This record gives sequence, C-alpha cells and structure tokens, in this order.
Amino acid sequence: FPLKELQNLEETFTFPRDAMMVQLPTSRWVLGQERVVDWQQPSRDWPHAGQKSHNVRYHVFRDLWEQGYFLTSGSKFGGDFLVYPGDPMRFHAHFIALSFSEKEQIPLSDIITAGRLGTNVKKTVLLCAVNNKGKVNYTSLHWSGLQ
Repeated sequence: FPLKELQNLEETFTFPRDAMMVQLPTSRWVLGQERVVDWQQPSRDWPHAGQKSHNVRYHVFRDLWEQGYFLTSGSKFGGDFLVYPGDPMRFHAHFIALSFSEKEQIPLSDIITAGRLGTNVKKTVLLCAVNNKGKVNYTSLHWSGLQ
C-alpha cells in the first residue's frame, strides 16, 4: 500500500469487538497462603500417591523438566508425554516419552508398536526407565528405512 492509504486505514479502522481476545491470567495476582504438598502422601491435590505407575511418571516428568524440556500429555500419540525442546506454542514435539519401572518387562509387541507410531508421526520414542532411587535412564528408539 502507498503511505497515504496506510495512514487512512490506521485512522479509520476499528477492530470488531467480537474479534478481540481476552487475556485470562494463569497465576494469582496476589500471593495466597502456600502449603507444601508431599507427592508421596495422598491429598486433595495429588490422590495418586503410592500408585507405582504415577510415581514412575512423576520421576520422568521431573527429570525432563529439570533438563529444560517442556512436556504435555502424550496420550494421543500412545505415550505418557510429548517432549518439546521449547514452548509448545513455538515448537513441535521431538519425542514421545514412555515411562516404565526399571524392573518392568516391556512386551516386544509394545516396543514395535511404539517404534512404528513414532516413525509415522516423525518423532523419536524415548523409553524412560526409572530405578528404585528415582534415577531415570533413557533409551531412544528411532527407526529409519533400510536401503
């Protein structure tokens, strides 16, 4: 546009009210009373305490988060988490994380299914094994075509 038309547009344009966005705060404006929640004890905020599968997922989530990754639910891709290198609004997930106890045996059919799914959606599958001390070991599964 020529400069005059842009100036005219700026002076006369009004944004339609029904197209405006509303910002919803996602944190408190004023700090309220804080209390520490022990994730190993059942509470209103965390009823899953003592459930092994939830404890394993907690350790995986915490470890990946502390490494700087962003995580969302991986249920639509058959995993526990989708792992992003940055803000999920700006990046695609690089990994599908599957959480297991270190002693848990994983059926071969589950590994094949995860590998195929990861390949079809162009993501690397992370097999996340948690030991009894909460340390997480990772194995990546990325299939490529043989030629």
